[in-house]
Amino acid sequence: MKIRAIIAIALALAVTTGTAGCNLIQPQATTKQYDASDGVGVNLGELDLNNMILLSDDGGESANLVVGAVNTSGSPISLNISYTSNGALATVVAVIPSSERVISYGGTDQPQIVLRDFDVAAGGTLTLTLQAGDGDTKVTIVPVLNTNLPEYRGLTPSPIPTVTLTPTPTPTTTP
Repeated sequence: MKIRAIIAIALALAVTTGTAGCNLIQPQATTKQYDASDGVGVNLGELDLNNMILLSDDGGESANLVVGAVNTSGSPISLNISYTSNGALATVVAVIPSSERVISYGGTDQPQIVLRDFDVAAGGTLTLTLQAGDGDTKVTIVPVLNTNLPEYRGLTPSPIPTVTLTPTPTPTTTP
């Protein structure tokens, strides 16, 4: 009788260990952070940038940076975005107001952060150097997409305003 009890306990332990063994040695997928969408995320201390993508229609002449930003610093932060433009370093500065909620840029009826002349076609990536205020600098690779997908239609970068010069009339004397 003792033997049967010992065998039953041993068998129960073997089944339990066998069915739960994978969880003992495998890392859990739910503990790993990843970007679940098309874009990438970056943490710059008190500034979180989420789902960053560049939307371009013209092969790298210009792109709209679509991003969600959360600034928990209690005051506005200047975000310096540096990239290579026509072989030289270009920097765009965006002021991100303080907010406990996500502030979106680049969407419909939202302010745009436009990068110009970086010569990367849709499907490629652009390396951005990001600095929040005087804090740490992080380098990240951001995907460049086009607006062919329905969720990105209408999110092309705003065009460069054209300046039209009008001649100044010369004064004439009246008799």
